[in-house]
Parts: sequence; C-alpha cells; structure tokens
Amino acid sequence: MTDGKHMSRDLLERLEGSLDSFTPAERTIANFILTNRGGIAFETANSIADKLQVSAITVGRFARKMGYRHFKDLKAGLRTTMSGVPWLVGDQLTEFVGARGTGNRTKRSLELELAGIIEVYALAESASWKAVVSLLAGSRHVHIAGFQTERGIAATLAHLLQYARDGVSIVDSSAGNYHEVFAAEPEGRCLVLIDMRRYSEQAYALAERASREGVKVVMITDKFCDWIRRFTPHVIAVSTEVELFWSSQVAVGCAVNLLVNDVIGALGPGVEKRLQRLSELYQSHTGHVGMRPGRKRSRP
Repeated sequence: MTDGKHMSRDLLERLEGSLDSFTPAERTIANFILTNRGGIAFETANSIADKLQVSAITVGRFARKMGYRHFKDLKAGLRTTMSGVPWLVGDQLTEFVGARGTGNRTKRSLELELAGIIEVYALAESASWKAVVSLLAGSRHVHIAGFQTERGIAATLAHLLQYARDGVSIVDSSAGNYHEVFAAEPEGRCLVLIDMRRYSEQAYALAERASREGVKVVMITDKFCDWIRRFTPHVIAVSTEVELFWSSQVAVGCAVNLLVNDVIGALGPGVEKRLQRLSELYQSHTGHVGMRPGRKRSRP
C-alpha cells in the first residue's frame, strides 16, 4: 500500500508537471498550492476562492480533477508534507498584544508576518533555495530588477551582493532596451526579478525573453504568481498577505537577507578579503562616524 507521504509528493509532482495544461483558473489554484504548501492547512475552499478570485465550486472541481472527493480531501492528502507554522513565539505574542491593547487586525497582521518569516527560514533549507544560491554565487554576471513598490528591495539585494562579489548590477530601465541583460552573450548571466501582484508587464516580458535567450531567471515574488514557472523553476514565493493597506514586504526582505548570507557562505573566504578592501576604500574616500578619513590628496 502506498504511504500518505508518497501520495502527497505525487500530487505535488503532478501539479508541477501539469501547469501548462491547466486552464487559467486551475493554474492559479495549482500555483497557490505549490507555493503555499506550508500554510495550506489553514485554508478552505472558500478562503482560497476569495484570495484567488475564483468560485468555491471551481476549487472543488479542481480537487476532483486531481482525484480527490473535495478540497478538504485534497488537503488531507497533503497533510504529511505540511510542516504548518510552529508558534514558537506564541507566549510573547500574547503578552505583546495584551500589554498594548492591539486591535484584532494588527494582531492578525503580526501573526501573519511572523508566520511568513518562519516559513522563509524553512524554505532556506530546500533544494530549490540552494539552486538559487548557486546561481547568485556562480553566475558571471547577476542582473537584478525590481518593479513598482519592490524597487527598493531589488536595490537592497543588489547593493548587498555588490559588497560580496563582482558582476552584480541593478537593471536600468530608463534606456528602454535592457541592453545590459540581452546585448551580450547569455552564458553565465542570471536575471533576478522581484515583483508582487499586480505584476508589471516589464517583469513578464523580461522573464519571457531571458528564458528564450538562455539567461537564467530567478523570481522572488508572492504566492499568487502563476505565470513565472513557464519561464523558470527558480522561484522563491513568500507570504505577503496581511490585514493592512499594503501587502507586507517583511518576508521578502527576510528572503533577501538569507540569500545574501548563503551566497557569502558559498563564495567562501575570498569575501572577507573583498570586504576589507571595500572598507579601506570607503574610509579613504568617505569615512565612518568617529574615524577620520585617511585621504591622501596629491597636489595639482
């Protein structure tokens, strides 16, 4: 008899392998399950329908298409591979909320952001994460692009990686032709895209062209991006939903920090020498608070 864990893996493999054959609504549901497998235990057919803007009937029909009686049955089939979210900070959270009289909405947002961080740390142990780290450490050139409100996160990732290695740049969209990514030979190049819904057409167009021309693509996004897997398997999808006006970028920022840390580990001892050199250059030309810059000016 096949064990439940094997059946769960089989379902996930079937979802990944069938994305191109699904209808748009089915692909949206499948992508949500694949990227939210750690939190699917807390979902219902109605909650997924509301988040994905499809009907609960469509969710149920999708579950039956995958061989289950209904969505609850599908969720039970995934149970053995779902780690859930261990509330390691439950007592502290209760004390925080109680002491400050924080409203239910803020409390729920805090819970969701903490869950997102824990989930990113678990994701950082996966094979797919390690493959992304390998690309960021080993590619000859890493191009990083962010769109809309995620531009700042893209800049942070680029600036941190520039301290660790050569060949990292922020994609300049002002020229309108993305020559720095596509004009040179594609071999040894990696394009990192950071975007959340509603997704920019620039992100889609860059992913499509990079995939077509042989440039490796990494996407850091939310759990609703159902089109990116057409172009790359290197997807880091994190939780962004909170009960605030804007979607949360906390888990995205956490992913960036962990990626940079792991890239530094992959690059090895050479990073320390580079950091020392950069520190000396900064001190010579700019300086840090409390330390006089050692500027050496030559006479004209």
